[in-house]
Amino acid sequence: MATETVTLRPATAADAEALTELVVQLFHAEVPGVLRGPRAGQLRLVRHLVEHELATGARGRFLALDEHGVAVGTASLRRSGDTGFVTLPPGTVRLALRSLGLLNTLIIAGSMLRASLVGETPLRPGECYIYSVVVAEAYRGRGIGDAIMAQIEEEARQSGARVALLRVIAGNERARRLYLRRGYRVIARTPRLVRWIGIPSELMRKDLSYNAGQRAP
Repeated sequence: MATETVTLRPATAADAEALTELVVQLFHAEVPGVLRGPRAGQLRLVRHLVEHELATGARGRFLALDEHGVAVGTASLRRSGDTGFVTLPPGTVRLALRSLGLLNTLIIAGSMLRASLVGETPLRPGECYIYSVVVAEAYRGRGIGDAIMAQIEEEARQSGARVALLRVIAGNERARRLYLRRGYRVIARTPRLVRWIGIPSELMRKDLSYNAGQRAP
């Protein structure tokens, strides 16, 4: 299948609407059933979070555009020295209750608590962490995910990273296959005890001196 032309660039405040739709799709792809309630309410809540992220000047969020300028995906990059901890903007809980209802808000809160059991992936000098990678539903199966990964890895190299880390949630086999093809290897899994109450995942690593198609030793 032919790979489409994709350009990855840093996200700006003007990208909030496109990023909101992509992040909602990311929730449904990675943790099905966590983001529930009316679609309009989901979009309203996620847009609140996205706008806060962009307004606070957080770097590392990228938007992928096709040759016509249509947003087809997103990915994020945390470099060594960056903080991965993001505080919720004021009014988030109130907005979630109003937009999704009490039960659905509790489901999201429970998922966030479970995810926190894994903790933030620590980075040593020369390492980076790739996350929030998603391709728009209508554009999947066209090689866009591979193109996004290639460009975010190059962005990491340009910033001085020699090793890329990422985490894939158990059951997300499509993403896992992509990462394996690109040379990532599993280096750790969620501890057995945490799996029962947390969100099981695998931590993967790639030496960035190796390109797609090359096998890291």
